[in-house]
Amino acid sequence: MHELARSGWRLHLALRGVIFAGAHLGTGGRHALLKKATDQPQQPAPGEFLVPSGAVARGEGRRRARPRLWHHDYLHLRPLAADLRHVLGDARGDPRDVAEPWLILDLGCGASPYREFFPAVLDAYVRVDLDGGASPGVVARGESLPFAAATFDGILATQVLLLAEEPAAMVAEIRRVIRPGGRVWVTCHGAWPRSGVAPENRFGEPDLERLFAAFDRVSVTPEGGYLGLPFALFNLALREGVRAAQRRFGRAALLLRLVAVPCFVAANLTGRVLERLAAAGPMRPLLSHLDRSLPMNYLVVAERGV
Repeated sequence: MHELARSGWRLHLALRGVIFAGAHLGTGGRHALLKKATDQPQQPAPGEFLVPSGAVARGEGRRRARPRLWHHDYLHLRPLAADLRHVLGDARGDPRDVAEPWLILDLGCGASPYREFFPAVLDAYVRVDLDGGASPGVVARGESLPFAAATFDGILATQVLLLAEEPAAMVAEIRRVIRPGGRVWVTCHGAWPRSGVAPENRFGEPDLERLFAAFDRVSVTPEGGYLGLPFALFNLALREGVRAAQRRFGRAALLLRLVAVPCFVAANLTGRVLERLAAAGPMRPLLSHLDRSLPMNYLVVAERGV
């Protein structure tokens, strides 16, 4: 019975996607640009990858969108989520001013943790990833997207530019598929340990400004800086130590997880207090300069001119 219900739900989602695609692709508007590329016949039809926005992420995605004090990477994820919530929530402006359907591309989507930050009035949210592990609608490389030019109103790419084999080619492809007047939101690591996945690019503020120079408006915002970094790295090292102990000793090391959580909370609170001191008070000029000198992340907001 459970499998029957699950199959029925999949059928419901598929039919809803087909109905949505048929309703909008027939208008002759920009939805017609979402046809399958002729050189990539393996790509699904539009009705299969046009999915409604507004769903709340679960599991790892939910943790990224809503980091908590007891999470080991709270200091790393909190400013990222806060800034994305702000810029994505205001992404569309007044929907009454937009006559045509509004399309968003999530490039390197993973679990799409930040999809819930977009306004509920989105018409389509297209998920693209390098492989099918995250069940994206489209499997493609960021350097070669199977969409026509000027297709999307907004493109979100979180922590994916660092994995690009050709970062400049990916940025050029992003600019190609964004419509005039559309916005791009890109995040990437700053001072943060490498994961061991190759390639793993690192960029500073000047590097990102050069990469996005072809856009008409570009802002690069450092996030989570020098003052919180030591505490974030302490938590990361502690988490890796607990994992290593669990791999070696199994269940006997579970107690370490209980001990680690209060340590995470204490480090996160300390780092958060220092961040707030950097943002206000008589020491603000000095501390703000220090905090911007070694950020954990960068947020790029770029706009293509009309």
